[in-house]
Amino acid sequence: MERANDIVTEMTPLVCKSYERFDHFAGLWLAAYRKTGRSIYCRDGCAGCCKLAVHATWPEAAAIVGRLSELQIKSLNDYVRVLQKVSPEFSDLKSYLKRHRDELGHCSFLDAQGSCSIYPMRPLSCRALLSTRPSAWCTVDISELTDWDKRAFESSLDRQIVAWPTHYVAATRDLGRDLESSLLGAMLRKRGWALSGNFAVMAWLALNSRLSSADRFTKNQLQDLLVTHQLDNPLLLRLTDRFQENDPTGQITLEG
Repeated sequence: MERANDIVTEMTPLVCKSYERFDHFAGLWLAAYRKTGRSIYCRDGCAGCCKLAVHATWPEAAAIVGRLSELQIKSLNDYVRVLQKVSPEFSDLKSYLKRHRDELGHCSFLDAQGSCSIYPMRPLSCRALLSTRPSAWCTVDISELTDWDKRAFESSLDRQIVAWPTHYVAATRDLGRDLESSLLGAMLRKRGWALSGNFAVMAWLALNSRLSSADRFTKNQLQDLLVTHQLDNPLLLRLTDRFQENDPTGQITLEG
């Protein structure tokens, strides 16, 4: 078990550095945006986006494991038990995202007051989601709007700011994705494999498997592990074991 925390030891400083870089950028961006008289509507306790499936990298998920309380671990276990029951029915990305919102409830790390209980270590995808519309819109399924309502919603968006056709800020989304790719690339170079996907599932696996100590890990091994834990839906996690070093963008290819 000596190596069980190797990934945490190696990667947590990089995770924290990524969060610091993101928060610095977001702070400057928000200050400039507010000077124009416009608002970002995210507030403590609004929690609409906390019903979304949270995407993250393995280093981010592993970094929180040693910080979880017994109550947080119980909540995480409860979430995974529900996911084990419904995940075989996820047929495509759209159904996964919709059923996650409708059936799994809020994020397992949301506390009784509707606040994030891991806020200082929340993943990049959560940090990046800044709403340019009132928080009620974060619980609306746009696909269920009438054509008229959808057009009205889209016409209200500032295309220079948002990640069209959502009402979330594009600049923070793009930086979050770039920093995620950097974390995955660093892990791939250190370990020869990198994992991304459902944040809570990865945190649960970090608690309940020896995955954090693996020097090499193949897609077949991941499949076997997920079958063992009744989580074998390819929409939940993606593994890459090859870095595209000739990619000029510095991005990695996630092969599912």
